[in-house]
Amino acid sequence: MQISRRLVALGVASAALFAACSVARSTPAVTEEPTQPQPQPTERSAYADYKACIALDSGGRGDQGFNDLALKGLADAAALGFDTLSSEPADATGYDANIQDLIDRGCRTVITVGPDQTQVTIDATLANPDISFAQVDAVWDEAANGPVPDNFTGLDFRIDEASTLAGYLAAGVSQSHILATFGGEPAPIVQRAMNGMVAGANIYNARHDAKVKVLGWDAATERGTFVGGDDPWDAPAQGQQLAESFLAQDADVVYPVAGVTGSGAIMAMADAGKWAIGSGRDEALVSTQLATSILTSAEKRVDVAVLAALKKNAEGDMGGEDFVGTLANGGVALSPYHELVEQIPADLKDEVDQLRAEIESGAVRIADYLQ
Repeated sequence: MQISRRLVALGVASAALFAACSVARSTPAVTEEPTQPQPQPTERSAYADYKACIALDSGGRGDQGFNDLALKGLADAAALGFDTLSSEPADATGYDANIQDLIDRGCRTVITVGPDQTQVTIDATLANPDISFAQVDAVWDEAANGPVPDNFTGLDFRIDEASTLAGYLAAGVSQSHILATFGGEPAPIVQRAMNGMVAGANIYNARHDAKVKVLGWDAATERGTFVGGDDPWDAPAQGQQLAESFLAQDADVVYPVAGVTGSGAIMAMADAGKWAIGSGRDEALVSTQLATSILTSAEKRVDVAVLAALKKNAEGDMGGEDFVGTLANGGVALSPYHELVEQIPADLKDEVDQLRAEIESGAVRIADYLQ
């Protein structure tokens, strides 16, 4: 597990990409139940006395995004013998009561999901120094909230690493030599993903003496195309319009970093017989009807981060640092090629695998390819 003392920006960055990776559903009733099935190990687990808990966002179970991924991490913990519990509030006004209920039920770690839980997570962390807390896709803002508490773990992700692989792949399959990307909002964590797309194309250019360009994001000036508006993460029609504008400029691969808005872009690319790249989750498993138009996805493995944090806490480290998901530790990943696996040239797949190894070893630094 990679641990970093870089503890910044618990708030806006978290809000941006959590929204970018979750799907809204109707407000659920309050539910509190152990993850199922609970294992029956032959020997008593070293984690059996440790109660690990997830406080879901109001989107709840079945969101096909960060809630479900966090629950997978909790199920993996249960398989190791942890005593586990997950709970979701009735609505967005019940986060603090939901967290307090988990505390009252004896949870020794509470991991919160969703940007709307940022302030209640901060408050609960400071009020309960004997309980470990973590938040998905967030790190502690020391400037706003003081020194990072010893009982908090930020769950952060180097999504630029996975996005670099996606950008390289896209450059290799592009027939027009024009790619595109756009984000929901210009938050740092969104820009990190867009940086990866640019870096991947630039690495491909350097290795193939090519001239693939990326529309929608200038990494050097940090200027680009963003959805904006009141709800940039749930506006498929705007995503479709942006993709169509890139298609008009001959882009044949688009990488939307904008949540449900991206589904509109994927549909536009599919209608045009072109390709898209998913963001945050394995999009081909969610948008199955469009799978033949999804080259791959740059994934945040929230389940890996959740399990790592729980094991760390149970083994005596209550927090004070981030878990940083990388390609090397499995915290971020490039999705399988699924239905396109036979269509992508074997030598290109080999080059992507080689680039993965170079990023993992540090032989390739993404920052060197952003100009």
